[in-house]
Amino acid sequence: MLLRTVVRDCLYVNWAVPCDRLPPLPESLRYELHSVAGVRYGFVSGLLFRQSGLRLAAMPWARLSYPQLNVRLYVADEEGVPSVLFKALIVPRWVVPLAQAAGQSGLVRGRFAYPRPSRDTGAQGWTWRAKARGFLEVASRQSEPKLGAGPDLGSWQRTCDYFRRRDRGYLSVGGRLHKIETSHSVTVVWPMTVDVLQDSLLRRLIGGAHESDWPAIHSAWLCPEIPLSFELGRAVKGVMPSRVPAPG
Repeated sequence: MLLRTVVRDCLYVNWAVPCDRLPPLPESLRYELHSVAGVRYGFVSGLLFRQSGLRLAAMPWARLSYPQLNVRLYVADEEGVPSVLFKALIVPRWVVPLAQAAGQSGLVRGRFAYPRPSRDTGAQGWTWRAKARGFLEVASRQSEPKLGAGPDLGSWQRTCDYFRRRDRGYLSVGGRLHKIETSHSVTVVWPMTVDVLQDSLLRRLIGGAHESDWPAIHSAWLCPEIPLSFELGRAVKGVMPSRVPAPG
């Protein structure tokens, strides 16, 4: 099932989380881990964006647009390909039955209040809010490129590429692991400074972190527009969670 869309006003917020606080993975995946001062870290991202004009390639006249939050983990699959595991795909309530009718399950119902920075470029900053059995609320403003706590992935461009240039994703649904193949385009990136106002949703999904030791943001940026094609694959195998993250 080949789909096309334009992702608009996509805010990337990335955290480096110690590996002992990361959730277990399906057996065919392993975390990409990075060591700093003897501590191994994996990355978690929250992507807050608007899906614009989502359509089947074979039915371009039928289009959907809606906000979304996806929470992702950075992994390598059994072929060693850098990939992402979608921990949650959160969409408006009305989208879920439509997706299920089209054979796509695994979506979580949520509520959203998102800005449109690409239309409101003169603003001093913007705030994103998402709710789904918890809250994620962040305030952002444009800034110079900067990297925060956690592993050094190289230059600003290499850091962005590490998170963005992954054409293979996985989603666990009903005990089966589904593959999603994507095709990304080169896009403009706005470096951002982000303040987290509420993060109970993220803590619930990732787990293992207390109020006093949740990591600071590693990096953040906004992509005003990302043309995107992706193919929803069939289940590739059963899911057997690992008890601990495998070494990088």
